[in-house]
Amino acid sequence: MKRLRDFRKKFLCLVLLGSILCSSVPLEAAPTEVYFSPQGGAEAALEKLLDDARQDIRAALYFFTSRPLAAAILRAHKRGVKIQVIIDGNNESDYSKGYYLRQRGVDVRYARGLPKKAKKSKKRKYRVKKFGLMHHKFMVVDDKMVATGSYNWTASAEKWNRENLLIIKSSSLARKYTAEFKKILESTFVK
Repeated sequence: MKRLRDFRKKFLCLVLLGSILCSSVPLEAAPTEVYFSPQGGAEAALEKLLDDARQDIRAALYFFTSRPLAAAILRAHKRGVKIQVIIDGNNESDYSKGYYLRQRGVDVRYARGLPKKAKKSKKRKYRVKKFGLMHHKFMVVDDKMVATGSYNWTASAEKWNRENLLIIKSSSLARKYTAEFKKILESTFVK
């Protein structure tokens, strides 16, 4: 009897999982490349994708400190590729490439996650409004390629962190990521 109940529970879980997976909009089968870091070729793959761009690049990045990737964006910009970069606006480090790219004519903006409830600061008498993170790490190239995963565009990601990157050739997936990018773009600011 107990085995039958366990079997039913497992079967119902599988049915539920299957219905959740099937309820999303199906994407066409898409050629996909996968990279892992550290030193698994992720940065080089992103650099090649940027160098191959012909029309536009839209990147939403939590953190951006990679010199090779900043140089690749500048090369694309000089070729006339339309570029829009959104970086998390909560705290920009001295190593961030946002200011560097902006000074060279690249459209770089900042965004935050949703506002958190305002709290009274222990050090200050006024209320401090905190924000969540704009924690995305994706790029859409020429409305047909998507690069996404946990991979941050940083030197640490390439040298020390364990991260992943997927590059997917799919126009339908690119449209979904572009819609998310445009949604974030509405609430961006320039530093």
